[in-house]
Amino acid sequence: MWDSGWGREILGPLWGQEQSENQTLWRLSPLLSHVEDAATERSEYEFLYPLFTFDRFGTEYRAQLMQVFNVAGGGTVHGETKRRETIFPIYFRQKSDNPTNDYVALVPFYGHMRNHLFRDEVRFALIPLWVQTRKRDIVTDNYLLPLFHVRRGDHLTGWQFWPVFGQEHKEVTSRTNSIDEMEIVGGHEKLFAAWPFFVKSRQGIGTANPVTNQAFFPMVTLQRSPLRDNTTVLWPLFTRTENREQHFVEWGLPFPVIGWARGDGKHANRVWPLYGNATNATTRQNFFLYPLYTHKRVQSAPLDRERTRILFFGYSDLRIQNTTTGKAFRRRDLWPLFTWRQELDGRSRLQVLAPIEPLLPNNKSIERLYSPLVSIWRSEANSKDRTASQSLLWNTWRRDVSPEKTRTSTLFGLIRTERTGTSRKWRFLGMPFPGRESCVPDAI
Repeated sequence: MWDSGWGREILGPLWGQEQSENQTLWRLSPLLSHVEDAATERSEYEFLYPLFTFDRFGTEYRAQLMQVFNVAGGGTVHGETKRRETIFPIYFRQKSDNPTNDYVALVPFYGHMRNHLFRDEVRFALIPLWVQTRKRDIVTDNYLLPLFHVRRGDHLTGWQFWPVFGQEHKEVTSRTNSIDEMEIVGGHEKLFAAWPFFVKSRQGIGTANPVTNQAFFPMVTLQRSPLRDNTTVLWPLFTRTENREQHFVEWGLPFPVIGWARGDGKHANRVWPLYGNATNATTRQNFFLYPLYTHKRVQSAPLDRERTRILFFGYSDLRIQNTTTGKAFRRRDLWPLFTWRQELDGRSRLQVLAPIEPLLPNNKSIERLYSPLVSIWRSEANSKDRTASQSLLWNTWRRDVSPEKTRTSTLFGLIRTERTGTSRKWRFLGMPFPGRESCVPDAI
């Protein structure tokens, strides 16, 4: 295996191959990569990412081209098999073992879709002439979208001719929850005229916290409830919020430029973008000359998350710790000079020259296909299995360390050494170097 690698290493950063206990990776940057994980039955193919990708997880799969052409399918938890084809945003089709879940849509002419546009079902004909949507039990028929609609549901009726007038009413109902107990489902009443100048609504009717909202925009908006009151005058010039649930009062003058909050639940001062700080039971955050400096820390056991940023992506320091186990994740980025991170399992990685990674953190595709081309130094270590590797100038010099041996490669594998204990082997163009196969002293 030692001699077989020279032909690949001469490709420098273009070629890469890694293999662990369950996972195999190979790539030809920046053209394509492939990852296979036998333990999870996962497979990934990428070609000129993000131009084309193919992902498979068990029986589920998805292929996309420029996020316009999509093919996906596989089994569901209910034992059903589905296949979906999409040419976004024109053509949508799904074929299923259960014919009731089949649909096809050709926008804007005619169609029927499921689980799109944040709705359970969408039907339409000659958009915007007629569009019908359903979310849970609520069905809305739109005519000349968004001007006129009629809405119906469980004890719910409503209609609107936007922006002239609209109203909606839902009665108080009840239902059985997940622990077989009856619970109240609040009703509501909504009304607007000459939107957004006059709006009135009552929500949560019949519950412990009914909320009333009134707006005479932009003169005044009011929200009243047992847990929270909010008043806005000449929006956004003056706002006042009294939060009785979280025990604080907050003012804005104007919102969100100047603001302050006082109370047991929150303490804050803000003169945006010059300075600001805010604290509550779990969170502390502050900024100075935003976006020059921002800091935020969340402590909610077992989570302890802290992040400091300078000029958005200019510099970022992120720390996430599990206070129960003591394990921590840490990531530092200084765009475009370097990115460094340490994983929860002890693995660490440093990359010098990182123009993409700080902007798209935790993107494995970028790391596989593009990082090897732009980085001039790369260092990785795994404290669990005591392995490490370093690469300088696109594998001009490379070093791999494991408990059993240390390998080095110079000039893309032209000269290679392998050290095991006190023994060192030399290779030149994959051939043994004359006179260098015997044992040598342990010192380098």
